Amino acid sequence: MRPSFLRAAALGGLLTLALAGQALAQAFPSKQVRLVIPFPPGGSTDIVGRILAKRLSEEFGQQVLVDNRAGAGGGLGTLFVARAEPDGHTLVFTVAGPITVVPHVNKDIGYKLTDLAPVAIVFRSPMLLVVSATSPLKALPDLLARGKAANGPVAAYGSSGVGALSHLGSEMLNLAAGTSFVHVPYKGTPGTLQALLAGDIQWALATSNDAKGNLDAGKLRPLAVMSEKRTQLFPGVPAMAELGLKGMDLDVWFGVFAPAKTPPAVIDRLSRVIKKIMAEPEFGARMRELGGETPTDANTPASISASLVKESAEFQKIVKALDIKGN
Repeated sequence: MRPSFLRAAALGGLLTLALAGQALAQAFPSKQVRLVIPFPPGGSTDIVGRILAKRLSEEFGQQVLVDNRAGAGGGLGTLFVARAEPDGHTLVFTVAGPITVVPHVNKDIGYKLTDLAPVAIVFRSPMLLVVSATSPLKALPDLLARGKAANGPVAAYGSSGVGALSHLGSEMLNLAAGTSFVHVPYKGTPGTLQALLAGDIQWALATSNDAKGNLDAGKLRPLAVMSEKRTQLFPGVPAMAELGLKGMDLDVWFGVFAPAKTPPAVIDRLSRVIKKIMAEPEFGARMRELGGETPTDANTPASISASLVKESAEFQKIVKALDIKGN
């Protein structure tokens, strides 16, 4: 068989696949879309997910079903999607934990990062280091000095649980700053902030959407943002990088993922529809009300994948160093 004929046949096959992919994307969705939220109703992920689901329902002309499947730190709902039919009709809307942390903490969870395909990051909420408004600690250097003091009072921080982002992020600070803050885990962020206001702990990491009520009421004081640069949501709060702590870029993102083998054309259609929604002024304003922002750059499936590989590797190091194991 002549090489020219082989080349023509190969090109014809690629063209056929491309046309099939386009036809599949144009026909999507062909049935009800299920948006799995791997946490209980009422939390931040659920609130943002339902706002997105409502707009997707309007764009697709049929209801997008919100399905709360909580358990294993978000792992159970994420596993359900990782094992679902890869046709784009079963998606998960989640924070970072189930994607880049849970597979390292719970080796038996049944999925890994590569079992999911990123579609779009919808919401980012900066992680703030906060203290009580009545705390004598006025700036991050004051806090770090306490964490390094050998003979001072025990300096403790709180988190929303062992292996949570607030726990891993706080240990990132311990490692970067050479401090020895003691970890006190609580059942969720509300319990952590309650303990902080009561004076049981000295500081905590919290997303701006979780801390917003207490910040607005003047009950909490932000000392720094865990980022390389300041956020527009809190322009007066210094970034940790400008205070000399590099590599402390950690915010909380909410994103949409599909099963790994979902056709690229379907992923692309989903991504374009979601980014169209994110560009709407009303949607952006609602996200800001909730204490977050809609990403405007590096929000393609390929760029998200590259970022997640890096993020997952960083968390894997911390999980291993702390010998954190799931139940």
